[in-house]
Amino acid sequence: MKLTHHIYGWGMALIMVLASVDAYAQRPTLHAHFSKDSVEVGDHVDLVLDIEKDRATEIGIPDFDGNPSLDELRQRKEALSNISTFREYDADVLELIADYPFDTIKVDGRKLHLRKRYRLAVMETGDLHLRPSILYFEKNRELPDTIYGGDTLTLYVERYEALDTLSFLVADPASQGIKVDATLAQKHLETEGITTQKDLPFRFVEIRDYVIYGIITLVLLALLVWLVATHLYKLMRKRETSVSVMPKIPPHIVANKALVELHNRKLWQNGKYKLYYTELTAILRVYISERWGISAMEYTTDEIIEALSDITLPRDSRFKLVALLRTADMVKFAKAEPDADENEENYTRAYYFVEDTKLLEREHNESKENITIETKIGD
Repeated sequence: MKLTHHIYGWGMALIMVLASVDAYAQRPTLHAHFSKDSVEVGDHVDLVLDIEKDRATEIGIPDFDGNPSLDELRQRKEALSNISTFREYDADVLELIADYPFDTIKVDGRKLHLRKRYRLAVMETGDLHLRPSILYFEKNRELPDTIYGGDTLTLYVERYEALDTLSFLVADPASQGIKVDATLAQKHLETEGITTQKDLPFRFVEIRDYVIYGIITLVLLALLVWLVATHLYKLMRKRETSVSVMPKIPPHIVANKALVELHNRKLWQNGKYKLYYTELTAILRVYISERWGISAMEYTTDEIIEALSDITLPRDSRFKLVALLRTADMVKFAKAEPDADENEENYTRAYYFVEDTKLLEREHNESKENITIETKIGD
């Protein structure tokens, strides 16, 4: 019986210890930080509270409401007066700009990781020290408990300092005048407790958003450049394939067209013998150059005849060409003026020389095949 009583006593003690441990485990934890470590007076800064709590735990968060009614002020003052450990935030120093809703960062069983963010305007200069806290409404307690953040937050607020430059003027031996002593001015600022931004500890959170936005912007720009380049490349390829290559016009067709145009101009009929024979022989020179690959435009009459001596031509066509070229030389260099019948005869000679020596379509295709075969053999 006595043993049973002892076992019961130890069991109750164990239950109480476990209950106390469980109650302690359910106490919220608070971590806080400012989004910047230094600002100028009037600037905005975010106060971020990271809270871990049990689902069933009730908490009270800071109230930065800058426009409460008189009744709300009275109730708040009366409620907070009963909590000796809780210190209300000074609305004269921090002015609420935006009160953002809770964000649930993580859920781990019954434990919630919440984030609360305030955007505040700093209304006083100097160093602002703030130990963040929240209220914890524990079961079976009439008044809530106060949960503090781990460290006191410090926000460096740059002060207005009206420096009288006359206080820092010293003699300048080099210019035999006066100058401002920068070292003396800096020493005065340090004495007054003013620290420049570059001397403050660096925190990545201050530039985190700029870095993220910068990376996103660069990725989007690279994607845009790639899309534009791809589109232009496809457009150029499409344009290249859509442009059809015009087939080369056979030389006899070019020559016949030129002869018709020359005949319609009626040059020799108007006494322009030299111009008529110059253009008539030029038509034949172009035809010979394209037909047999001879540089006839640069050759004299004798050189053209010599170059054509190794080419198989109808005998009558060769005689017609020689007679035409000789007559043209007499007109151009000896100022001869052939009669109408001879002029017409030379035009006819030129026409039939082209017709009798033109490359037929069948011969043209055979020539292509021979070139292809020879090229393949050569390779």
